Amino acid sequence: MSAFLPGAPHAAPSDPERSSLRQRPLSPAERRGRWEVRAAQWRARAIAERVFGHVTDTSLLGMRPDGPLRGLVRMSVPFLGLPDHLAKQERFLAAVRDDPVLSRVRLVYVLGPDTA
Repeated sequence: MSAFLPGAPHAAPSDPERSSLRQRPLSPAERRGRWEVRAAQWRARAIAERVFGHVTDTSLLGMRPDGPLRGLVRMSVPFLGLPDHLAKQERFLAAVRDDPVLSRVRLVYVLGPDTA
C-alpha cells in the first residue's frame, strides 16, 4: 500500500547556472570564406534567372567556409515539363562550370519546381 503513496517532498535542487551561448569569433579567413559562399549563391541565382526565366525562392543550406563542397543552394524555378526542365538544367550546369566564381566555390544545386 505504501508503494502508491507519494514519498516525502525533497528540497528543490539549487538553480543551475544559466546557460549561455559561447561562440568564438570567426577568423578573417573564415569570414572571407562565408562571404565567398554568399556571393556564389547570388551568382548562381542570377544564372538560374537567365536560364529558367525567373526564380521565386532561393535558400542556402549547410554553408561551409572551406572544403570541397561549400554549401547547398535550393532554388524554386518554373516547371513546364520534364524534358524542358532537364534541358534548362543542363544549360544551367554548363553555365556554372564556365563561371569563374562558381567553378571555384563548389556548391550543390537543388532546382525544385515553383509551387506558386
